[in-house]
Amino acid sequence: MDLSVVVVAKTRDVLSVLPGDPLGRAAEARRRALRSPSDREDFVAARLLAVRALQAAGAGDIAPAALHQSCAVCGGAHGRPLPVSGLHVSWSHSRGWVAAGASPAALGVDVEVFADAATGETGVGGLPLEALTPSERSLLATAPDPARAFRLAWAAKEACVKAGVAQLDGLGRVGVLAGPDRLVPSYGALLLSSRAFRGANAAAASAAPVSWHTLGGRGELAHLPGSGRPVGAPA
Repeated sequence: MDLSVVVVAKTRDVLSVLPGDPLGRAAEARRRALRSPSDREDFVAARLLAVRALQAAGAGDIAPAALHQSCAVCGGAHGRPLPVSGLHVSWSHSRGWVAAGASPAALGVDVEVFADAATGETGVGGLPLEALTPSERSLLATAPDPARAFRLAWAAKEACVKAGVAQLDGLGRVGVLAGPDRLVPSYGALLLSSRAFRGANAAAASAAPVSWHTLGGRGELAHLPGSGRPVGAPA
C-alpha cells in the first residue's frame, strides 16, 4: 500500500543535519523579503524537510530548487506546492517547528506551536472561535486546556485547506475534533491524523495512510509512535 510520508522536526535540527542546497529563484526572493531571521530560518527549513520527505517517498535525488508553488487566484509563485516527480508535497512552519509531507495522493500538513508554550497563556481569550463548528466550541468550553485543543483543530483544518478540500473562509463548517485531544478519523475522502509534541501539534489530511517520522541526528527518518503521551522535541 502506498503511504504518505510526514516528517516533523525543529528548525534548528533540520538546518544542522540536512544539506543547505540553494532554493529556487522565487523562493529565495520570498526568503529575503522576510524581516525576521527566525522566520527566514523556518522558511528554509520547511523546504529542506519537504525535500527529505519527497526522497523518502520515492522522488529520487531532488533539490530544494525543484519545489515550486502556484497561486490558483493570481498565478503567483506562492500558494499550493506543485507535485514533484508525480508526488504531492506539502510543508508548514511555526515559530521554530517545521513539518513536511509527500504522497502519491492528495495531502496537506500543518504544524502549530502552542500559545502557552510560547507565552505562558491559557484559556480561550483571543482565539478565533468562528473557525470552529458549534460542537467544537462545546468541546473547547469543557476542555482542560482550550488553547491546545484549538491548536489541534486549527492544524487539522489548515491541513484540509492545503489538501484542497476546505477553504479558509469556511473553517467554521469543517468539523475535525472528536475530543479535546483527538481528531475525527476523516474529513470527506481524506484521512486525518496528528502527532503531539511538547510545545506543538502537527496534523495531516491525506488520501493515503500516513507514516509519521521525525528527523534523526544524521538526517535519517525515525518513526514516531502512533498515540499516547506527547513525544519530546525531535533530536
